[in-house]
Formats: sequence, structure tokens, C-alpha cells
Amino acid sequence: MNFAALRYEELALNAFPVLHTEVYDGWILRFSGGTAHEGNCVNPLYLSTKAYEDKIEYCENKFREKGLPCVFKMTANVPAALDQQLAMREYEQQDKTYIMECRLTNEGESLKNAQGDAAGASAASGTQIRLTRTMDDSWLEAFLSLDGGDCICPESARAMLTAIRNPVYCAALYENDRIIGCGLGVVEDGKIGLYDIRVHNDFRQKGIGARICRAIMEEGRREGADTAFLQVSAANRPAVRLYQSIGFEEVYTYWYRIR
Repeated sequence: MNFAALRYEELALNAFPVLHTEVYDGWILRFSGGTAHEGNCVNPLYLSTKAYEDKIEYCENKFREKGLPCVFKMTANVPAALDQQLAMREYEQQDKTYIMECRLTNEGESLKNAQGDAAGASAASGTQIRLTRTMDDSWLEAFLSLDGGDCICPESARAMLTAIRNPVYCAALYENDRIIGCGLGVVEDGKIGLYDIRVHNDFRQKGIGARICRAIMEEGRREGADTAFLQVSAANRPAVRLYQSIGFEEVYTYWYRIR
């Protein structure tokens, strides 16, 4: 059992509560509307007592009732027998994703220096990062409008975001009065999760994502977090290299099985 993977999966579930959740014999069924896999999937998080065939059919029926494809989120903790069972039922493997972490306890000074460098760069470039503890309308609008690859309708996304009960940090990078990049940090159990680091298409590859990450990480450190973590598509090599340059290292991988 990879206990780090188990805990990070639990933190991710807590960080983004969906519109409807069911627990069935150790499996967590999540429904949020739209077609985004993270918010509409089966997470086989804990051990089973029932036969896989029966449980898979149960889940398929539940998702069919909601007009959704049945999607399973898989980690190394999921028994190989279940992965094989899904493959036999023509569930294809898609969207391999890395969970990465970075220790913050000894990063305080480097993060502060990075913040100072970022402040200088901001002054020179006319951009500025602002962090708030609440999701105001301007941040929510930017979060929903910037391309993040999501397929959740705005109403559902807004409901899910405002339902978060753990401490949050909403980061926005402004050019004049326009938000060109944003991200979200959620703190729980001494860890800060970095979610949906989004940058306007016209401003990518300019270090904006790194600045947003560092700003959130520093706020998490001040909150008492000793570790930051995030998820990134394995296919997005530029993003993987970016996070590695900040100090993140891979902890485990997850993928989806989609029929």
C-alpha cells in the first residue's frame, strides 16, 4: 500500500467537493455534471468485499442513469486484478497524470527570495500577483474563463469551488487591470495543494505559472504547511519541467480507465 498516494487522493477529494458523492463498498463515486473525468469518476480508494464484476456493473448503471460514461480513476494502490478486469471490459487507459510534491520546511528563504525576484519582475513588466483568502467575483470569472482544459459547466464549477471548506489561497496575476493567470491553493493536514494553475494563451512560456506557484507555496508555508503538491499531465512535458525546476518530484502516477 502506497500510503502517500492514499493520503493525497483523500486530500484531493476534500479539496474539490463535487455536487454528489456516493460511497459503495470502499469505492467513491463522484458526480459533478459536465464531462471532466476528475469530477465524474469512480475512485476505488479502499479495499473491496464484493466481487468486482458486480461492483463494476453497479457503477456503470449509476453513471448511465446520469447520462455519463463510466470512468475509473486508477492508482498503484488499485489491485491489478481490477485493472485487468476493466481492460477485459474494453475500458481504455487514458490521461496518465503525475502527482508531484515539494518540501517547504527548508524552502522558506528561497521562496522569499523568489517572491522578491517576482516582485521586481512584476514592477518591471507591469504585472502584479495578488493573493486573497476568498474567491471574489473577479477571481472566479478569470478562473472559469482561462483555458484550463476543463469540461465542467461554469455553474457546477462555481458551486464546487465555493463549497471548499479548507483554507484557500486564490492567486491572480494582473497585467494592468486584467487577470492573465491564476491558481488555487488549498491547505489541509500540513500540506498545500496547488490546483488549476491557468495562464492566458498569449502569456504562456513567460514564467507566469512558476510565479503563481511560488506565491501560493509561500502562503502555504506561512499557514504552517511543510509540503506542497500538485498534479500534472504526463504528456505536458513543459509543465513537468517547470514544476521540476521549482523543486517538485514525482510521488506516484494515476490514470483513467474509460469505456
